[in-house]
Amino acid sequence: MSNIEVYDKVSWHFPEGQNCPSLKVAKEHFVAVMEWLKENNLLSDEGKEVLELGVDSDFSITSSMLNPKGNEILKKYYLDWLRSIDYTNKPNLTLLNDGLKMTQNS
Repeated sequence: MSNIEVYDKVSWHFPEGQNCPSLKVAKEHFVAVMEWLKENNLLSDEGKEVLELGVDSDFSITSSMLNPKGNEILKKYYLDWLRSIDYTNKPNLTLLNDGLKMTQNS
């Protein structure tokens, strides 16, 4: 049995996190990331199913929700993306897009 890595949880942003004003804002960032993962074919079947259920206060992004390429991208770039979050603006996925391009070109 393999270990499942937890990349992020809604609760780590709100109420536990700093500077996140509401659960709604935290969920918006998770929806944006999950939709980005889906659009770029980085979700596993499990991840697609979980996304269909929706993002709530107990939602988390785990390694089992991603295919190998998705895990590669998040392991390399997700922490930097987290550090760049500005909760006063819509989610900016440029850093993840750039990371995806870099892995496709290598």
